[in-house]
Amino acid sequence: MRERFIYADGRISGLGTTLLDDRMWQMLVLAEDGEDLLRFLGDTWYGRFMQQRSLDECFEQAMSVTEDELIELSEDRRLVEGILQRRDVRNARYLWKDALLRGAAETIPLERSGLVPTSLLSRAVQEDQARDEMPRLFTAAIEEILAIEHPTEAAIDARMDVLAVTVETSTLPAVDASLARFVMDRVEQRNYLTAARSRLAGLPRQDTEAMLQAGGRHSPAEVAEAWQRGALQESLAESAGFEAAAAALGEALGGDGFNAYSRECERHLLSLLDAGALPVFGPAPLAAFLLQREMEIMHLRIIAAAKAAGVPAMRLQDRLPRG
Repeated sequence: MRERFIYADGRISGLGTTLLDDRMWQMLVLAEDGEDLLRFLGDTWYGRFMQQRSLDECFEQAMSVTEDELIELSEDRRLVEGILQRRDVRNARYLWKDALLRGAAETIPLERSGLVPTSLLSRAVQEDQARDEMPRLFTAAIEEILAIEHPTEAAIDARMDVLAVTVETSTLPAVDASLARFVMDRVEQRNYLTAARSRLAGLPRQDTEAMLQAGGRHSPAEVAEAWQRGALQESLAESAGFEAAAAALGEALGGDGFNAYSRECERHLLSLLDAGALPVFGPAPLAAFLLQREMEIMHLRIIAAAKAAGVPAMRLQDRLPRG
């Protein structure tokens, strides 16, 4: 196993230098406006994609190039299939929402197919045979969506979120056990965020529990029980690594907003992807790099939206784990 990944892991070490460093994050956060942001970003690895018509297209191309490189490097079939299946989930979300809400599934831009052809995903909205040909997880998702009498964008997104989490929890831990904690803690983060928002919105426990995902350190029933007792902060603090996030969650429940909570959770998740937390050889560094790039692009999107809206740098620093 070790010999198989010597070249790939060496290549990933080199690619790691293309991730933005702390100095660049600070420059991006402190950028005066969108033009400043583009200028700074143009001097990074992302500069090669800046010829795209928009930043969204730039980021999509950057993520696609990252996925393609890892698919080429990896000799672990499970990692390749995991990457491709995540792409299929995104395409399914685009296609099914468009077909059921707007009736124009062929008109939207899609990513390249992973393991499931986009034509099959598109046909699955109308054809039983197409649904039978898809992987079981995808079939279950579209059947549940079609069973909704009056589907809304929120309802479809909720079911697709379940599919995305299920694909992640069934693939990444199988690639390497060191990634299991990352997957588990990302589910944990999302569940407590959902529960806290539900509590502030005054939703009933039954509706809250239905929105929670399996696979975190606490089960949906345990999170819902903590929600009912008004003890979400104390419950999350039981999970090692979430102490700072738990304190921020308490502040959010007091009305301070969720920026600090998201920041502390993402700091914790990024620490799990550090090279020192992973095996030196094997598929784990490749998968970790994919996740780091994914989180990096998520944060760049936040900065770009904030600059367009004139959000002060101080507020961005309250939200981002870096910069």
